[in-house]
Amino acid sequence: MKKISLVALSLVSSLIALSQGANSPRYCGQVGRTMQFHQHNPECGHEVRLAEAELEEYARNYSEEERGGGQIIYQIPVVFHIIHNNGPENISDAQIYDAMFILNRDFRKQNADTIAIVPEFADIAADIGIEFVLASKDPDGNCHPGIVRVESELTTDGGSDMKALSMWPRNRYMNVWVCADAGDGTAGYTFLPATVSGNWGAQNDGIVLRHDYTGSIGTGSLFRSRTLTHEVGHWLNLSHPWGPTNSPGDAGNCDFDDGVDDTPNTIGWTSCDLDGASCGSAIDNVQNYMEYSYCSRMFTEGQGSRMRSALTSPIAQRNNLYTTNNLILTGVIDPELCFCDFRLFANTACVGQPITFNDLSYHGIEQWSWDFGDGNTLVGSDPNVHKNPVYTYEQPGTYTVTLTVTNGANSLTVTKENIITIFGYAQETAPFTEGFEETWPNDAWAIYNHDGDLTYEITPSTAFSGTKSLKLRNFSNNEPGRVDELLSATYDMSAMDTVWLSYRWAYANKISGTNEDRLRIQVSGDCGANWSTRRTRSGTNTLPTANPISSQFTPTSSSQWGGETIVMADEDWMTDGFRIRFEFTGQGGNNFYLDDINITASDTTTIIPTNIREVKPTFVYSVFPNPAKDQTNIRYYALQTEFVSAKMYNSLGQMVAIIAEENVPAGETLWVVNKQPAGMYTIVLEKAGYRQVEKVLFE
Repeated sequence: MKKISLVALSLVSSLIALSQGANSPRYCGQVGRTMQFHQHNPECGHEVRLAEAELEEYARNYSEEERGGGQIIYQIPVVFHIIHNNGPENISDAQIYDAMFILNRDFRKQNADTIAIVPEFADIAADIGIEFVLASKDPDGNCHPGIVRVESELTTDGGSDMKALSMWPRNRYMNVWVCADAGDGTAGYTFLPATVSGNWGAQNDGIVLRHDYTGSIGTGSLFRSRTLTHEVGHWLNLSHPWGPTNSPGDAGNCDFDDGVDDTPNTIGWTSCDLDGASCGSAIDNVQNYMEYSYCSRMFTEGQGSRMRSALTSPIAQRNNLYTTNNLILTGVIDPELCFCDFRLFANTACVGQPITFNDLSYHGIEQWSWDFGDGNTLVGSDPNVHKNPVYTYEQPGTYTVTLTVTNGANSLTVTKENIITIFGYAQETAPFTEGFEETWPNDAWAIYNHDGDLTYEITPSTAFSGTKSLKLRNFSNNEPGRVDELLSATYDMSAMDTVWLSYRWAYANKISGTNEDRLRIQVSGDCGANWSTRRTRSGTNTLPTANPISSQFTPTSSSQWGGETIVMADEDWMTDGFRIRFEFTGQGGNNFYLDDINITASDTTTIIPTNIREVKPTFVYSVFPNPAKDQTNIRYYALQTEFVSAKMYNSLGQMVAIIAEENVPAGETLWVVNKQPAGMYTIVLEKAGYRQVEKVLFE
């Protein structure tokens, strides 16, 4: 069999075209990334070739008794770095656990589909004798779940800069980065040990995976679930069966070899042709984990020997990972029960609605004990039942929940006061007004503070009407993506056909910097099981009601408040489980205020409600679409016949259109605004000496 330097070939091998469609499989980026690495580090080529030769010699001399797994089971500490930008790439812990399960199953030959290995290779399918364990201690010796989450736009980079955001020492952990895009259209990649053997490679040593090629649940899938198995094979010095190229199917691959005696030379496969034969072999090992066939289910004994030799060699410091001392330092041996916590994905529900409690505790838990605060408990050791229980409350109220976990020797307990509010159906009726002048909090509202930091609070410093309003301190928010929710109780709208929600808000940008603050108004007809967004306002254009300010914003006059009314008439919302949610996401802006929330409804005998509380005239309107291309529309609702002016101004303050100056009748009026040059415009509505301002973007 011909041999060729992996480094030399990677410099000239072509990168397979990987710009597949959404439903086409992606492949490995090891060869392409290696080419890039050497192009950026040409001075390391000689040392890489020396390390490669040393590793090949080590593999040839590896003890025969260790081939095929031997008697020693090696354990490797693993840390996952989830690099995300609050998108689907921020995969759940459960998806990571699933990926780890699949990796260990495949490396220990415990996958049920080994029964379908073709007879020609069934006898040499190997238990590699290597296991992978999430670390339970970080590099400083602190208790840790082995999963790091970092928010960054570099999630689409997949390269060295992304890795630098979070990197644990490679001589103690196998680093795995999960991101939105691994680069070059690939499913993932890593480097062979020799490529990163020196100090130049230490900061690049590890495995990068696209989130949707990680595990079989969540954003992953069963079809794509063995990408990590493939990449760990590379990380332990396996090449593709057709040799060190990334061009499977090329007849020229018959001239190259993967350095493993029991894998026949092959051109490489991107389809599952179990009868496939090439390069003179009787049959190719199409089901090999290192193939691109997407029907892989085995390593060979020769591959096992090669991987174990790489693990026990000093190249790239692999041989320190499984040592007893390192397993103690990383918490693989005798993991400590050191953390007890749980979370809810929603802290409100209705009587009879199932609620999932998610245990976040670690490590080595053998039993869970839940006290749900209503006189009922759940105790047991079955993780499928007791770790993340689903519970239903039968009475309205606010409940305190306690979790106790034990590892058989030690126990930890956490109690969360008033963690969940259970509403009855039809708890409130319209019309309803909330000016935040009375006792707060009250039974009509609940707050969900996702991050456990500052959240909605009553302030006596400013109000649109009265003396108080609801404030969200957002000026000093240094954690992008902080979410706070104000959630209503249930309203009985079952006999209604239209609901009007009006409210006042105040907000200003900071003078310097940018922000991605966002307010979303959402409605539910099934007590919050599902939410529909009715209005979204962004901090850059449609949320501000006052000029930018460098200090903390506090509105000082009614002119610094905005107001609007949202009209809702979908029959799915006309139930006894009608609810409203104000969701504010803070991403670098200033303080936010709410006041004068009014909920009014009408049945089929009432055309327009007349009991919306007003301190100054309420402007009931919507502007759509926004952003606009060809035109935008203003749908205006009048409570009675009234004179209204609507004008539009460009970013220079010049009036570009008089949309309306007319008496409008009670009910709905639609105005059409024709296409404008690209830019931001201001629509000013005026009546009875008051005005309302709305931003609209023409693209």
